[in-house]
Amino acid sequence: MQIEAVAPDDIPQILELNQISQPHLSFLSLNRLEELADMTFHFRIIRDNDTIAAFLMGMEEGQPYDSMNYAWISDQYDSFYYIDRIAVAEKYWRKGLGKKLYNDGESFALHMNKPMMACEVNIKPMNLGSVLFHENYGFKPVGKQDTEGGKKWVQYMIKDLTL
Repeated sequence: MQIEAVAPDDIPQILELNQISQPHLSFLSLNRLEELADMTFHFRIIRDNDTIAAFLMGMEEGQPYDSMNYAWISDQYDSFYYIDRIAVAEKYWRKGLGKKLYNDGESFALHMNKPMMACEVNIKPMNLGSVLFHENYGFKPVGKQDTEGGKKWVQYMIKDLTL
């Protein structure tokens, strides 16, 4: 299984994987996913034959993205590689696909002279697997915020790429 750039034909499968990854990822319509894809400067998948096993969407600063999480990161930092969303199909959990996508994203971020990777993880409802994954990958917490009127809390995390 290799990392590939996203092709237009991949969008329906990516949308399906996004939807089954709720509540860890927010719901997207097809139109919204296409809008986000246009803002994404690093959109990658891992395919297993004809099945998309995982995807990652990475954005840089300066995008017209109306996400409160992206806005929080943008208010704090001038230059970054923002991981908007990543999903791994349950069948492929614990097979290293998330780490493989993050390694690829980190290489791309360094190539683009981004000083950090940034993301948010759910802490309400708690996504302990994601928190531990990010901590083990070198991310550090830098803030938190409630979203969706208190239904969710997110923790913002960064990985300094200048070290």
